[in-house]
Amino acid sequence: MTTFGFHDLIEACAEPGCPVCRLLRRDVRRQIDTLLYEFVLDQGAQRRFRAGRGLCGAHGELLAEGRNALGTAALQFAVISDVLDALDSAVRERVPLHSARFFKGSGGDALATALDADLPCMVCAQRDQDERRYAEIIAGGLGDARLLAAYRESDGLCLPHFRAVLQAVRGLSSHSGDARSQAERVRAVVAIQRAIWERLKDELAEFMRKSDFHNAAETMGAEADSWRRAIALLSGRPI
Repeated sequence: MTTFGFHDLIEACAEPGCPVCRLLRRDVRRQIDTLLYEFVLDQGAQRRFRAGRGLCGAHGELLAEGRNALGTAALQFAVISDVLDALDSAVRERVPLHSARFFKGSGGDALATALDADLPCMVCAQRDQDERRYAEIIAGGLGDARLLAAYRESDGLCLPHFRAVLQAVRGLSSHSGDARSQAERVRAVVAIQRAIWERLKDELAEFMRKSDFHNAAETMGAEADSWRRAIALLSGRPI
């Protein structure tokens, strides 16, 4: 298995948290840095950015970290210009804003529609594509001893990405028509993930036991942050 991303997944398994979440966060930051430092003046990238009315709230926050204030300003200037043009155009096509007929009709809806983005956030779109690719890599690598060993020693997949891998297994098997292979892959991933969740459940139970005032003298061990890890593994960490 030499598929692009395979070795990244193995390395990510050695780090805390869901390996897919970790790689997606890395990839998102790389995409934003590339946009700011390499594509800020690229007309194609700028058109895509403008078509999404900039980025979504979560990814806009990453722009706001100030790694390239001038590049960010240039991108936002283009979007603000488009928003103003769309607003002015929509107002010209409708009755004047101060007219009572505007408020009696659907003028507000028309203006809202005119301000809609033509495309989704470009970072979200790429992230979703990468997410599917990583799930497919894991599904396709469930017969590889290296990936299985790394997966067993990891914190496991978060629930959303575990579901994505199960769906990817079904997708791979539907293409190959090998129902037996699908069943074997599902058994492998379920066995590993279940063992990981069982360990986490035990740690949560131990954390709750030691949190009881009757056991206050006992020192917390690895279970001390089990509740935080449980949040991450059940909810995922979208970015």
